[in-house]
Amino acid sequence: MVRKILAAVDGSKPSVDAAHFAMDLATQTQAELTFLFVIETPQVIPVGPLSGYVTTSRARSEEDVKQAEAIIEHIAKERPELKIVNRVELGEPVDTICEVAKNLGVELLVVGARGHNAAQRFLMGSVSDRVVHHAPCPVLVVRR
Repeated sequence: MVRKILAAVDGSKPSVDAAHFAMDLATQTQAELTFLFVIETPQVIPVGPLSGYVTTSRARSEEDVKQAEAIIEHIAKERPELKIVNRVELGEPVDTICEVAKNLGVELLVVGARGHNAAQRFLMGSVSDRVVHHAPCPVLVVRR
């Protein structure tokens, strides 16, 4: 029986669908449920032999954290009877999701499927696909 569930949420429709699925499952199994929102930190890419560099995105702020917290709190409030723990972490999404799953000792990780086509998956990769291959526990990919 599943006693600890971790649902990765990023605010996208597929991740919200996964969160709803995880809440239904937690209700049925009386499992502890944690929502995890990972804010991706920018990667720094060195350019040239001197001290030049390029970042892949803007620096993250306290406002980004507040927005992430608001997203997962909004979803959690839909099911007040569940004791849902909300977490916001900074880092690389796949590594952070897998690390948190391991540290919490979760027995099931729930993620949403983005629905990328083959070319998009090849060029960008898929967080859910990589989580499936690196997670320390079973992964349920919700596709709706």
